Amino acid sequence: MRFRMPHPRNPASTLAGALGVSALIAGTGFVVVPMALTATTACQVSYSVPSSWPGGFTASVAITNGSSAVSAWTLDFTFPGNQQVAQGWNGTWSQSGETVTVTNASWNGSLTAGGTTTVGFNGTFSGTNANPTAFTLNGAACGGASPSPSATTATPTPSTSPTVTPTPTPTPTQTQGPPGVMLATGDSRTVSQPTVPAACTTLSAQLATSNEQFSSGAESLPPDTSRIQAALNSCGGSGRAVVLAPAGSNNAFLSGPLTLPASVTLLVDDGATLYASRNPVNYQVSGQATCGTVASTDNGCRPFITVTGSSAAIMGTQGSGGGQGAINGRGDQDILGTSGTWWDLAQAAKTAGQKQNNPRLIEAHGVNNLVVYDVDLVNAPIFHLYFEGGNGLTVWGIRIKTPATARNTDGIDPDSATNVTVNNSYIQDGDDGIAIKTNSGAASNMTIENSHFYGTHGISIGSQTQHGVSNILVTNNTVSGVDSAGNVSTDNNGIRIKTSSSEGGTVNQVTYDGTCLTGIKHAMEFNPFYSSGNGSTTPYYTNIVVNGLKSVSSQSSAQSVLEGYNSSHLLGLTLENVSLDATSTSAEFASVGTFNTNISPSGTDVTVTAISGSGSVPSCTFPSYPGL
Repeated sequence: MRFRMPHPRNPASTLAGALGVSALIAGTGFVVVPMALTATTACQVSYSVPSSWPGGFTASVAITNGSSAVSAWTLDFTFPGNQQVAQGWNGTWSQSGETVTVTNASWNGSLTAGGTTTVGFNGTFSGTNANPTAFTLNGAACGGASPSPSATTATPTPSTSPTVTPTPTPTPTQTQGPPGVMLATGDSRTVSQPTVPAACTTLSAQLATSNEQFSSGAESLPPDTSRIQAALNSCGGSGRAVVLAPAGSNNAFLSGPLTLPASVTLLVDDGATLYASRNPVNYQVSGQATCGTVASTDNGCRPFITVTGSSAAIMGTQGSGGGQGAINGRGDQDILGTSGTWWDLAQAAKTAGQKQNNPRLIEAHGVNNLVVYDVDLVNAPIFHLYFEGGNGLTVWGIRIKTPATARNTDGIDPDSATNVTVNNSYIQDGDDGIAIKTNSGAASNMTIENSHFYGTHGISIGSQTQHGVSNILVTNNTVSGVDSAGNVSTDNNGIRIKTSSSEGGTVNQVTYDGTCLTGIKHAMEFNPFYSSGNGSTTPYYTNIVVNGLKSVSSQSSAQSVLEGYNSSHLLGLTLENVSLDATSTSAEFASVGTFNTNISPSGTDVTVTAISGSGSVPSCTFPSYPGL
């Protein structure tokens, strides 16, 4: 695929510094206020209103810390009018009268000196919507600080992992969005291609296999668990790698669950594969459902690899023939002591209306700056890579290969996280290729770029969005509805936002830039009724921009779904440079701006407005899934 269009950074941030200590930029709804945390420590707040509509608006509030680090923060401000916060994200929001208080979320409370975090909310008002100009942070009032040179709306840049070289990622380009529409900028970090660290220690393979099978003794008690874990523990904190290397005809490591501590890399050399145990006893979580069975809960299995420390990495080395190190979850093999595979168990759970207890391949909770680079992730029993509650995930050059028929094998799930980049990767699995979620907190500042998807359920947001999703940039990707073996996706979507009134929330500032689709059933699915909801939450999709979307060879009866929740929570959608070979749509409760677009949605409370724009429909090529 060949397509790039420019997208500018918010010009208000540079204008603000030129206008002084407390300046309201005319027509932008942007105000910059320097503040003091202590008598000697200045910080800065930038309040902007990127979009508004009659009776409602979206606000963004960027907080830049001063010269002393903080471990928690509380921001207070007072509305000058009758504004009310309807729903907030990236923090815990409350309001008493005109006074608004927001406290940090679990993942953004610690700010380094000069660190910045961004919070936001949707609000209501009547009459005028003047910006607040007085703020306090951790009890210190505005005033008495020297003005900062300019404001920024970026979230804090975490310390860079030693494996990442601090040079900029090539920035996708996109035209200026329509008036009142805020384009996504994605990951706020400067991210570049990772580099492999020096070795701390090298372990040589002692097993060989060509069919994923080992002796019964090795299967019962995987022989490599203790030596790999001991090496990881010994090298933890070093910033160097534990290398798993082939040795002659020996090409395999067989292990039970592993934990990856801080500041160490698990590195699998080209020609070697790390295989996961088939023995459910190895994964059993004490006191929970039985691993390897169908039950009413799915909490019985530990992951194969659990990342427990920040600045860790999982990598492969790439050989001259294009091969790279692999981690194989063996979801296609019989669970030890049974005649069914992990994937069979997932199908049995679906049939029974229950849940499968399968181990995830890689899981991280509350850790920062995880890097996954140039490694093949193959045949996961369930999710391949799950990252929850952290700040900083870089996924680059990975190849996920699991068939489209393997149920619930999501590719990459960034959950309640911020600052995520997925670049230059090939992703094939039996569920969402990407699934951005908010189970425990907000999700923000993510870039999905230059990657290719095969047989998945699409590049997805949801279904859990109750804590808010914001600033998601999806650029220069291809999606095929068929996997490399010819299996058609079981839920065949291109780009998708899905939720329900049981777990829905605000999804704001999502930009899809330069997306090519082939063999897809639903080119776009923006669906707030993905499952039956109980009405406890309100799905709301706003500032959704699709700029440069082309579909070819769509499946029979293909149709896009463009739906808002109700007349008070319209889907706010911009379509530019869109050419679909299947133009049927199902639409309701949507406000759609169009430029150079061959679809015209209609339905209950659907308005379509022509807008000015530029650029063109992308020119598409679709790479085959590479050989592993």
